[in-house]
Amino acid sequence: MFVQSNRAQLIQYNYKEDYFMKKFLSVILAGVMVLSVAACSSSTTTEETEGETTEETTEETEGAEGGYTIGFSPYTLTNEYFTAVLDGVQTACDELGCELIYFDPQNDPTQQASQIDDMIAAGIDALVYIPYDSAGAHTVLQTCKDAGVKVINIDNVITEDDYDLVDAIIASDNTQLGYLSGQWVAENHPDGANILIVHLQTAESCIINVDGFWQGIRDNVENPDAFVEVQVVEGEGSTETTFQVVSDALQAHDNIDVIYAINDTSALGAVQAVAEAGLEGSIDILGKDGAPIGKHAIADGTMVQSSAQRPTYMGYTGVQYAVDLLNGEEVEFNTSIESYSITADNIADYDLDAWDTLE
Repeated sequence: MFVQSNRAQLIQYNYKEDYFMKKFLSVILAGVMVLSVAACSSSTTTEETEGETTEETTEETEGAEGGYTIGFSPYTLTNEYFTAVLDGVQTACDELGCELIYFDPQNDPTQQASQIDDMIAAGIDALVYIPYDSAGAHTVLQTCKDAGVKVINIDNVITEDDYDLVDAIIASDNTQLGYLSGQWVAENHPDGANILIVHLQTAESCIINVDGFWQGIRDNVENPDAFVEVQVVEGEGSTETTFQVVSDALQAHDNIDVIYAINDTSALGAVQAVAEAGLEGSIDILGKDGAPIGKHAIADGTMVQSSAQRPTYMGYTGVQYAVDLLNGEEVEFNTSIESYSITADNIADYDLDAWDTLE
């Protein structure tokens, strides 16, 4: 687990061992201090104990001055999109004087749930939560509610049945994200196209993206039936997995015109598969996120479009909402963050190496 204090010092440790050890040490310390007054215990023991006491007191004092402890649980930190979200979360915690605790579940929903249990035991006041499995988040959300932990669901939105278990939702307009890509396809393939979809079917946001993609085509063409879904492959949001499944799809289908991937990380795997198959320039590849890797690919011509999100701003706003709620203030329950389309026509307007800003 990682703990981020409001002085931006990063500490990694085993929570369960450390938490209970600190409780144990505090009891022992109290006894040592009493004995030292009465019997003058050895200086060596006293110095070691004082060193431990000073370190813990500093952490606890910083937490008290900062006010709240915020937990952050994305479903992975191996994807740079989620590290951009973390940047926003961390910046907000620093500015608002909060302590930050976060884990990397590495795309494992069981591990994510267990880590959230650990954060609750650590005493978090609020959780900024990106579930791996939207439909499977109920137990985690109920546990948080029972513990009195505020939950801000960001990015990958939970199912509507669980809306009463969260305090706020912040996400991109996932329909718009897909729509912008579908609109590009409609404008650049007006007579039709054979389309391969690279999906992440456990994520509600991605399901909405794909629905929006097809809507963007239907709304902007005369003959929607000319646009054919050749196959849907599960890319797991991963470059490596997408490379394999797209390579297989290219061998199975020799008529693919367009590949729509649910993030730029997946799109990069599609780019690699198309290149290895010797099909560069003959298949248009679209992604989502507006990630640096996606913008570089658009600039060099290996991708044609990416619908951009604002992950840093989303993470920052998640913490801001959490603190507002903890202070008894009202926030908007469902906040939609507008997206925008990056293409070869406007790529020069963007910093290729940066995500979004907080402005």
